[in-house]
Amino acid sequence: MYALLTVLCLASADFFLKLSSTRISNSLGALVYAFAVLFVPIIWVAWQKFSGEQFVFTTEGALASVMVGISFSLVVVLLSLVFGSGGNLSVAAPTIRVSALVLASILGIVVLREPFTWRYAFGVALTFVGIFFIITR
Repeated sequence: MYALLTVLCLASADFFLKLSSTRISNSLGALVYAFAVLFVPIIWVAWQKFSGEQFVFTTEGALASVMVGISFSLVVVLLSLVFGSGGNLSVAAPTIRVSALVLASILGIVVLREPFTWRYAFGVALTFVGIFFIITR
C-alpha cells in the first residue's frame, strides 16, 4: 500500500510541477515548494511525539537526511527547468525517473553490496529498451 501511495504522490508531484513550470518563476516555485514541504514532516513528527514514540538521532543519519533534502530540492529545480524549457511531461518524467531508479539500484549493488543477479541485469536492459521507446516514440 505504501508503494502504491508513493507512486501516486510522485506522479502527482511531476504533474503539478509541469503545471507550475509556466505559471511561476522557477526560483519562486522552488521556494514555494520548500515552504510547502515543511508541513507534512512537522505533522508527522508531532503525531509521533504525541503517540509517545522514541526518536533516534545520529550524526550520520542527520547528514544523510540533509543530503536527501538537497537532492530533492535540486530535483525540483532541475525538473522546473526541464519543463519550463518545453520538456514534455510524458517523455521527460518517465525518462528521468526510470534512469534515476536504475542509477540508484546500481549504487545499491556497488556501494551497499546488495545482490546482483542475471534477472536484475536483464531487467535493467529492458529498462533501457523502454527508455529508448519513450524517447523515440
